[in-house]
Amino acid sequence: MKKKVYHWQPELSTAIIYWSCTFGILFLSLILTLEHTRPYLISNIVLGIFIFFAFLGCNRYFIIDDEYLIIHAILPIRRKKITLSAIEMIRVGPKCIEVNSPELKEETQMFIMTKKNKAAFIEKLKQQELFTAKIIDDPELTISKHY
Repeated sequence: MKKKVYHWQPELSTAIIYWSCTFGILFLSLILTLEHTRPYLISNIVLGIFIFFAFLGCNRYFIIDDEYLIIHAILPIRRKKITLSAIEMIRVGPKCIEVNSPELKEETQMFIMTKKNKAAFIEKLKQQELFTAKIIDDPELTISKHY
């Protein structure tokens, strides 16, 4: 059986930078297309690069295993496997969640999620036996870090 994935985006500033650069590649491809009246190899290659980066940008997700929360990110070095029992607290905001765990690099990490994905993710976490963390509903939690 295939595991359910819950898609996320990084905190706001990182997401804006990534998607701005990605759509910049698309606009470059469109500009190159306008330079010629017939299909142009270079503009198609640049469009292919845009599609590749758009796919990578949508390839961030969580997988909840029996013992672990797997955080799948674009770069393999940023992918993490956190023990469910090591998660101390999850703050749930209107558009994001914040996970606190000593197994994370900064001990806390913010993830932007859609309401539907966020609700399904929290419900699945609550069903896990090893998950003992507090889940705090925080309407004040915003999608950008400000420490």
